[in-house]
Amino acid sequence: MRWSIVFLTLVLFLHTVAPVKQHDFKQCHQSSFCRRLRNGGDENTQSAYVLQSPATRLQPELATFAWSMKNLLAPPHVNFGLQVDILANGLPRLRIDEIGGIYQRYNQTASYVLIAEPDLMASSAVDVKSTRDTDVLCFRTSTHQQLEFTVQHNPLRLTLQNTATGETLVDINANDLLHMEHYRRRSDTDDTRVEGMWEETFNHKPDSKPKGPQAFSLDIDFPSHAHIYGIPEHAAPLALPPTDGTSPRRTPYVDNSPPYTEPYRLYNLDVFEYEASSPMALYGSVPLMHAHSSRSSLAVFLLSASEMWIDVKHPSNHSTSTQWMGESGIIDLFLIPGPSVEDVFAQYASLTGVVQLPQQFALGHHQCRWNYFTSKDMLGVVDGFDSIDAPVDVLWLDIEYAEGHKYFLWDKRKFPDPVDMIESIAATGRKTVNIIDPHLSRDENFYVYQEASDRGLLVKRPDGQSEYEGWCWAGASSWVDMLNPAAWDWWISLFSFEKWKDSTRNLFTWVDMNEPTVFNGPEITMPKDVLFHGNVEHRDIHNMNGLLFTNLTAQGLEKRGEVNERSFVLSRSFFAGSQRFGAVWTGDNLGTWEHLRSATPMNLANSISGIMLTGADVGGFFGDPSAQYLVRWYQTGAFHPFFRAHAHIDTKRREPHTLSEPYRSIVRDVLRLRYTLLPLWYTAFRSSTRNGMPVIRPQFLVHPGDEAGYDIDDQFYVGAAAELLVKPVVQEDAQSVGVYLGGDEPYYDYFTHQISFAKEHIHRTLNIPTQLDTLPLFIRGGSIIPTRERARRSASLMVRDPLTLTIALDHYGEAQGRVYLDDGHSFDYTRDAFIDRNFTFSSISSDVRGGWALRSTQLEPGMSFTEGEEIEIERIQVLGLKEKPEEVITSGQLLQFTWKEGVAASGGEEGRASLLTIKKPLVRVRDDFEIVG
Repeated sequence: MRWSIVFLTLVLFLHTVAPVKQHDFKQCHQSSFCRRLRNGGDENTQSAYVLQSPATRLQPELATFAWSMKNLLAPPHVNFGLQVDILANGLPRLRIDEIGGIYQRYNQTASYVLIAEPDLMASSAVDVKSTRDTDVLCFRTSTHQQLEFTVQHNPLRLTLQNTATGETLVDINANDLLHMEHYRRRSDTDDTRVEGMWEETFNHKPDSKPKGPQAFSLDIDFPSHAHIYGIPEHAAPLALPPTDGTSPRRTPYVDNSPPYTEPYRLYNLDVFEYEASSPMALYGSVPLMHAHSSRSSLAVFLLSASEMWIDVKHPSNHSTSTQWMGESGIIDLFLIPGPSVEDVFAQYASLTGVVQLPQQFALGHHQCRWNYFTSKDMLGVVDGFDSIDAPVDVLWLDIEYAEGHKYFLWDKRKFPDPVDMIESIAATGRKTVNIIDPHLSRDENFYVYQEASDRGLLVKRPDGQSEYEGWCWAGASSWVDMLNPAAWDWWISLFSFEKWKDSTRNLFTWVDMNEPTVFNGPEITMPKDVLFHGNVEHRDIHNMNGLLFTNLTAQGLEKRGEVNERSFVLSRSFFAGSQRFGAVWTGDNLGTWEHLRSATPMNLANSISGIMLTGADVGGFFGDPSAQYLVRWYQTGAFHPFFRAHAHIDTKRREPHTLSEPYRSIVRDVLRLRYTLLPLWYTAFRSSTRNGMPVIRPQFLVHPGDEAGYDIDDQFYVGAAAELLVKPVVQEDAQSVGVYLGGDEPYYDYFTHQISFAKEHIHRTLNIPTQLDTLPLFIRGGSIIPTRERARRSASLMVRDPLTLTIALDHYGEAQGRVYLDDGHSFDYTRDAFIDRNFTFSSISSDVRGGWALRSTQLEPGMSFTEGEEIEIERIQVLGLKEKPEEVITSGQLLQFTWKEGVAASGGEEGRASLLTIKKPLVRVRDDFEIVG
């Protein structure tokens, strides 16, 4: 027992203080399957795949086709099958599996990730043209693309082509890297000579591999697309650099960073103090890759939750070649043909779903550290924010709130009355979040562990009988088997008010360490050969472990009582589909300028991969940042979707009220700016629930035809229509920054209203001086921005506040915008209790009084909601008008206004824009109205 305590203490100490240790985590040459498969490996893994039959229709009325398939280098008795489905919206889906093998390869990932089994296109809508060696499937997508999917039999090659343009979108197995290791008996083969096929050891930790080798490889080429994005999570540039040692187009944000020579790894891991530029695995995985060019946008989605490595090369300046290597399971690949960026996101959302509409408090400011140690400490933080009139919505508790790190049990010495503390915080308009890590202390007196053990709900050792035991914060621990259906209702029940009496409707959940983290496990995670329900090995489902926990925890919060409340769950580990259940963050970053620079590309990569509510630890989790650095972090984090300050237990206190002037006031003003823009953020999330578009967008999404912007990842756009452009200041002592202006439109400085113009096909970089209180923030011309200008302590206290509309005209003198409002917390919006308005500003014909009109119309039918009935628009600002109106009228009433001379958006002259301000325009948000000037 004594040695166990000493060992745990040492493990916890090292985990707490040590930076990332490369030797704790594999590189490709240390992973036997990556070593075997990369670039074709040896002769045993060379691709020699052929189809031995013409296309067979699996269902006569639906577009689903199958071929028998052989590997000419495999024994004669080994068989494979290729299935190609054309989904109802025109997405090809191809699956490769071993037929009649010793074991069934894992094929259930889709049932947890996809929102439903996709509908298939009618067979009659697909024209099949067959020759002796080729089958061509011709069909039209829901976006009216005419496509051909060609299946070449010998050698096997699969291509997707746009028939109208002749462009080859995707080319599969062009490099003969397709391979699927067949199941075999160890005694049947001499493959035991190949190191790591039947057992593998890393850092003295064995993997027994009871089923032997079962990896797969697939090469996917994009012959007409040189820029690729996605496959998070990596601390890497947004436009993914090659992994063959050649220089990237864009210099990474880490000084002297060498070119990448390792493949991008997808294997969810707890990586303390990760490097700021590396293809190594981090906490989440989404096997979605975007390919983009000025002609089209598309994506591929390889649905596997096993460990994966992805190589990237550029055979030419206009093409990309990739190799995907997975450890186990079937090949299940979706081709997402676009052709527009909007089409790609809608098509991907049709598979994995859209972001959950968050409660409005989730978009406010979150304050966390490891740890606030007592109820008094927590309430003191609330008082600190109020003392400087700074808003905050959520106070967080890390692991030290729990007695002995037994989650669901409060340490009553430190938190004698948790409910009273939570409700005292709620009385100020704030919420509380505490952590529920997935490891369960193996203390027989801990009711959660005991219940799980008695019901047989825990992950098993490879013997399939005894409970797996590892080490984490709670000491000796076990983990719930979330593949076991019996565990689902049980886990959900733990959050009920009847069972967890020290909780309230104002308490929400943070699920950390859910990769899962096991301090004494291989690569700080669970061994691959432990067993889940149905004798499924951990290797088959590792990357979706976090998804399963987040899903069931969200259900627990929603079902815990008759409260009609949307859930809020923050998860460190994520997978495709996690967007449906909560927020994520980028893990244990450092308090360095390099990590500040890496935060925006990482969050953009998450966003374009469907993970919309994403953020980073503001200030950096580790270290004691300078005041300048902290200010720049708040200015950056305020424009990431999830906005949370967090810090390590060994750092000095750095809450905003602890800062000296002028830093305290600058941070307070940044927080207030975030809250002013909450209507814009909330509207963006509502829009994303409809179309799947990111709420923060990189340059290439907003200006898809502007090749000069494809590598830009240090500035981005915010909003349902990308209304705001922000360029964080991420260099120490920066005197100025360059802001790239794309498109043919004016940009308005958010604070000064200075107009700058971008011209199509002319690369324009605007140099902006950057004093410490300067944040380069612009409104795109043609936008209407809804804001709430009254300073409040939290988002919930703003729900009845009036709106201000800022109208920034384009060079035609027009603008458009949207605002979505509901009660901000319940599911009543699903029953049409919301306000969704479209605003247009345009010139009007000369037979009507005045030269322009601002109109409000209903965008989506709704019945309003109690708090929204009387919400007014209290002020309207119009930027860039050509001339002062003689009068401004609505419903026959003259409105008071003021006018400041300035330049017009339509004139092409740069300078401070003219400003028309209409005070008290006498209109409600919920009503149709017209204001004429």
